[in-house]
Amino acid sequence: MILKRIAGDLRGAARVGAVFLIYYLIIHSIFHAFCPFLVTTGFPCAGCGLTRAALYLLKGQVSRAAHINPSIFLLLCFVLYCGYFRYIKEGPVRGLKIALGVLVAGMLAIYAVRMYFYFPQQAPYVYRSNNLLAAWVPGYQEWVGSILEQIRDYRMGNG
Repeated sequence: MILKRIAGDLRGAARVGAVFLIYYLIIHSIFHAFCPFLVTTGFPCAGCGLTRAALYLLKGQVSRAAHINPSIFLLLCFVLYCGYFRYIKEGPVRGLKIALGVLVAGMLAIYAVRMYFYFPQQAPYVYRSNNLLAAWVPGYQEWVGSILEQIRDYRMGNG
């Protein structure tokens, strides 16, 4: 019964997967990135690096996954929690809103700490100048440059 439900869910997700694949191929070929927030603003989002972290985790490289984005462990817990109710209990996910809230709050907290310590010099927390706002909004690149300069000055003790 579990395998039948998983197969049905995978069939249902096939179209979404196809759309993401098309999006990935187009956006990655232009911007060499996948994240819509990064492509639009040039700034990393709380989920930046999650795909690579998941791939490292699947390969058993736990420390590399944690280094790229430790939120992968929160996401894994969330997926296991939801999977338990969906496939083991075979019912609706109890406490879904709370679990989702914990996931989002945890990811934002990790993002804030990592942005504070690593932005803009350590991947994936770097600014990408090849973004849509830089191309479309006059003065955006200069504004971002002044912010990055202020961050550098602060870190060097000049701010």
